Amino acid sequence: MEAILKKTCSNTIRLFTNEKLPLKKYEDEKFKTNYFLPDNPDRKGVGGQRLKNLFKKSFKDKPLISIITPNLKSEVLEDCILSVLAQKYENIEHIIVDGDSGEETIKLINKYDNYIDYWVSEKDSNLWEAWNKGLKLATGDYVGILDSTTTFEKDAMNILIKYIKNNPHADFVFGSIRKEDKVYTGFRPEDIKLRFNIYPSCVISFFIKLNSLKKLGLYNTKYKICADYDLIYRMVVKHDMKGVTTKGSEIFGSFGEIGTSKTHSYFRGLLTEIRIRFDNGQNLLIILFIFFGRCYKKLFAILFPSKKNSLDNK
Repeated sequence: MEAILKKTCSNTIRLFTNEKLPLKKYEDEKFKTNYFLPDNPDRKGVGGQRLKNLFKKSFKDKPLISIITPNLKSEVLEDCILSVLAQKYENIEHIIVDGDSGEETIKLINKYDNYIDYWVSEKDSNLWEAWNKGLKLATGDYVGILDSTTTFEKDAMNILIKYIKNNPHADFVFGSIRKEDKVYTGFRPEDIKLRFNIYPSCVISFFIKLNSLKKLGLYNTKYKICADYDLIYRMVVKHDMKGVTTKGSEIFGSFGEIGTSKTHSYFRGLLTEIRIRFDNGQNLLIILFIFFGRCYKKLFAILFPSKKNSLDNK
């Protein structure tokens, strides 16, 4: 099967095929992949190259990378889309899941319809449902989330591909990210039994093999916040998956203003973390140690704000 080459508005090349291939089935998969979402009478819009009989597949030495962009009224969605189009790596699949942001957003997405593989605009019950919709549509070898408030660096996908090719047995890759004037990098799975802030971000730097994600399962929508922590906990502790991290200088992108962590209280976040740990069967004594230790630390910070606590918040 020959590849169809298309130039984007950023003058980069993308690979397509006009053959709709049968979707892979994986052993013990916890969710199924589909090219299209089921019909929804409340849907506000749908489009993309799949509706024009143009699809993506892996080619020799060109594994397919799926990028999921959840969006809800982001003011910088266009910057996000353009950062994907600017990637020089040729085999990228871009899927946008919009939570009914309005007519202006649909017009903007339609502007790039020829370069987006599939997009949909409809209400979601919460953030994680939008993420899961996108993951169910992904057909790439690796899949990652690029939130609509974030942007890739121009070489992000080339860096990712280098690590994929050099580490064929890795389940996932964590790239470094920039937030304001700081760079966040690394991955510390050995710390997960006491804290959750062990990785840079799930909304720009985390890419996982689709077959590994199928074994792991989707984000748990019963958690209104911190469902990404739950997925990482299951990945590390329950499934013992292994991954690699990029160097601090190999930055995937810039972290935007996304994050439910900005809208919930410290104790709501703590209680959700305790629930995640309990639901995943962590030792109860360790959970109690975490809970009371964090409460003491927070109280100390309130009573003595001038004294710097050397411990992390998580």
